[in-house]
Amino acid sequence: MADQSELLITGARQNNLKNVSLRIPHDQVTVITGVSGSGKSSLAFDTIFAEGQWRYIESLSTYARMFLEKLDRPDVDRLEHIRPAIAIEQKNPVRTARSTVGTTTEIADLLRLLFAKIGHPVCPACGTEARSYQPGDVAEVLLKEHGQSRALVLFPVDVKADQDLAALARDLVRRGFFRLRVRDEVEDVTAETASDIATRLKGCRELEVVLDRLVLREDDRARLVDTLETAFRESGGRCIAEIVGAGRHRFSQAYSCQSCGRIFETPKPALFSFNHPLGACPACKGFGNILLYDEDLIVPDRTKSLAGGAIEPWTKPSADWWQKQMLLAFKRRGIDISKPYNKLTQTERKLLWEGDGTGKGGVSAPPGRAGAKVEGINDFFEYLEGKRYKLHVRVMLSRYRSPVSCDACKGTRLRPEALAVRVGGRTIAEVAALTIATAAEWTRALPLSAFEREVAKDILAMLTAKLGFLLRVGLGYLTLSRQTRTLSGGEAQRISLATQLGAQLTGTLYVLDEPTIGLHARDTATLAGILADLAKAGNTVIIVEHDHTMIESAHFVVEMGPAAGERGGEVVCAARYPEFLAHPTALTARYLSGQETIPVPRRRRKGTGRALVLVGATEHNLKNLTVKIPLGTFTCVTGVSGSGKSTLVEETIYRALARAFRVENLPMGRFEAIGGVEHLHGVRLIDQEPIGRTPRSNPATYIKVFDDIRRFFAALPEARRTGLLPGDFS
Repeated sequence: MADQSELLITGARQNNLKNVSLRIPHDQVTVITGVSGSGKSSLAFDTIFAEGQWRYIESLSTYARMFLEKLDRPDVDRLEHIRPAIAIEQKNPVRTARSTVGTTTEIADLLRLLFAKIGHPVCPACGTEARSYQPGDVAEVLLKEHGQSRALVLFPVDVKADQDLAALARDLVRRGFFRLRVRDEVEDVTAETASDIATRLKGCRELEVVLDRLVLREDDRARLVDTLETAFRESGGRCIAEIVGAGRHRFSQAYSCQSCGRIFETPKPALFSFNHPLGACPACKGFGNILLYDEDLIVPDRTKSLAGGAIEPWTKPSADWWQKQMLLAFKRRGIDISKPYNKLTQTERKLLWEGDGTGKGGVSAPPGRAGAKVEGINDFFEYLEGKRYKLHVRVMLSRYRSPVSCDACKGTRLRPEALAVRVGGRTIAEVAALTIATAAEWTRALPLSAFEREVAKDILAMLTAKLGFLLRVGLGYLTLSRQTRTLSGGEAQRISLATQLGAQLTGTLYVLDEPTIGLHARDTATLAGILADLAKAGNTVIIVEHDHTMIESAHFVVEMGPAAGERGGEVVCAARYPEFLAHPTALTARYLSGQETIPVPRRRRKGTGRALVLVGATEHNLKNLTVKIPLGTFTCVTGVSGSGKSTLVEETIYRALARAFRVENLPMGRFEAIGGVEHLHGVRLIDQEPIGRTPRSNPATYIKVFDDIRRFFAALPEARRTGLLPGDFS
């Protein structure tokens, strides 16, 4: 029987694997390397991970298995001593705009708890900190600030507009309260004098009941606290303390501003969640932006005239009436219909967008339109909004709208009540806008009282740990509010890795897919150390990897090969790193040992002499950048993680070119100008996203080679005789 310190694989034939048998040590880091298509993923994911996952799911109840994806067992004779498996793959499956780095890592949950427990509402009107008082708190304030002073304790009673004041006064007497403050005087109230006092208080919206008169002394604290408890109970959580000769103080058990009396909601965790109706901004529903019609999408080419089709939605046959009535309106006002859009005056643009209700239209209107006035672009979209129940109309409208930061919440996604609460001088939105590195420093340096630190002790410990794990995997540059769907596959994978570090599991099998992709060489050694720590904690770590630093740091190396596809699927070498390096036939070992090298080009392309110039790029962390990229050359943009590579290349340059060539209409990064576009014929983005969305798709269909194959078969004599067309071979 095999040693239980090893994972034993016998006769694996999944995909192109050729009856592979292998031993992999537990509690160590194993790297599986080899040329592309040699069977690395087939061994690591389709065999080892699939079997580990299948066995774990089979151990669950039938009811639990109903909610999990059914997995097929791999084609393998035997797989012994396998542990429960977790795959951390090189892809980002998140597509929703509601998911952020904070919500994915559960840091947002901890921040919500922190703000609910020790947050201090601050009145936005006067800047005074709101707070909640209990009887003991009020007694402490009064004894500390007004000790040995004479005081009155009162409680307010609200008076409704149509309420009988005399009946209210008699009810107070019946309940045992015999003194009221009337016109700055304290008067005794009886059932007989209630009507007279009610007459003098006519129009009053609040009665003040005198509960007790006393001297504020430490030895009389019990009486003071008892009086305050009664005041809070009778008035629904409010009381008034009048210090003779020193003014009045209002206190409330609800969070309220001590200057203007504004009441704030008691902080709850849900109040700080933009995914919960209690906390989401009412205007944008927690998205942080609203969709508005974008002039750049409606008029993509401003050099065109109205007659030349400048208004893109009016070039469609269904919008022919709108184009004709506007052209006629321009002619009747003597406006040149061949004038480019970018040369129209402000008055002419106002007519184009807002129309004119003076009745100078003249073109027969479509069904449901009046036709007596000139209808502009805004009227056109307003008309279509009434047809939103039709799917094709909704699709069309979406083409001309772009997200714009919400004016109500300024992009924070939260309602004003949530943004009024502060911890350490910051709102939760301001903390979420910090980078992970800055948030970790903020957490460590929070100026808290002894009571607050005790209340938040466990929350702060968990928050510090989670932020520390993210820093260890090299993600300190990400902000907590960054949308998860905008992360690269490598960043998403490292977030999953940080989550697993926080879980502190043991006896688990981790399978990772090239975790160094997108990671700068400076951070690769740190990542290797983290994976070694996972193994040291009693876990088996298997990595599919090409990076030389990761291979050198591994305890055990498996090279698949010798080539790709049908000529691969074999174990070329499986040994400790020193033995692997000396292996005579391992191709990777030959490159690592210096026996083989990648030749550097002797000559470099000079290019066409033209350039693409981007001026004044300021998106995210780009600092007014001006870039000149030579055309006709291979240009590489590099830098440490978070330095702005993707922001420059993908979010700014690509999206600007995509909009210019009408490939996509995504929001683009901020910049002043872009030149050299006229020297290009198009733009394509090749990223890490999977190219196929359906099981029917394969490489041959994607590159359309099957179109030629189908035409070839359709041209054969037998096919022509039976009347078969290319579509019949699909």
